[in-house]
Amino acid sequence: MLTQRAPLPWRRTLPKVVAAISVVVAAGLVAYFVAGGVTHVDVAKLRPVALPGAATPSATAIPITDVGRNALPSIVTVEADRTNDEALGTGWLFDNRGDFVTNAHVVEGQLSVRITDRHAHTHVGVIVGIDVNADIAMVRSGDGFSGTPLPVSTIPLSTVPLDVVALASSRATGQGDITAERVALLHQEVPLQNGEVEPGSSAPTVYHDMFDLEGARIYQGNSGGPVLDQAGRVVGIITLASPSGTDSFAIPITRVIAELNQFAAKSG
Repeated sequence: MLTQRAPLPWRRTLPKVVAAISVVVAAGLVAYFVAGGVTHVDVAKLRPVALPGAATPSATAIPITDVGRNALPSIVTVEADRTNDEALGTGWLFDNRGDFVTNAHVVEGQLSVRITDRHAHTHVGVIVGIDVNADIAMVRSGDGFSGTPLPVSTIPLSTVPLDVVALASSRATGQGDITAERVALLHQEVPLQNGEVEPGSSAPTVYHDMFDLEGARIYQGNSGGPVLDQAGRVVGIITLASPSGTDSFAIPITRVIAELNQFAAKSG
């Protein structure tokens, strides 16, 4: 049972620093089509289809964790300074302008925002868009960012379960940066009471239409991190998680992509 609103980013009091290989072989019949139908097939002339060489399979699916590892260069730490503390969350590169997606609760009420890449290079960040109700925000690197934006899925998920991988800034989580997950349920309503997740309770529903993820544990600091499918496309944004269990929730990217595009279109 979830006992806490995990998305609250990891905080510290200043100045403490915290395959499947699938080869389909067909051996079939040769039929000759003519106007109005199919002619007789001479079985004696049938020949098996040549088998492809073992070194040249027709399709290869890499492990889901490798999908995540390939995307890690596009993951950053989002650091938001407040009056008495510092919030750390995860961000991911959205476009070639240096725009990063994260959760609104990571940067809400900030005094300043910094973006730190995986090489410990820090960039001054500017919030170009925030929607507290949807819990999404976009932070732009003041000096741009050299990296590859993550592709975004444009088709809503309709079938579960689905194997996915959640990415995070290990600097923000204090844990690993790749977490194998599974989308178990769609369109979940998540009630919160005093900042704590209360499934099945009469508490007000704050988060609507969420993915329910099952798998390895998600930590505070994962907030804002992307959820990728087998093709490496962003399908969700990590937002809530159990502080002690393995349940977590993500915003479907197709539900917020129009607003994110609006944020990215802003000048400045």
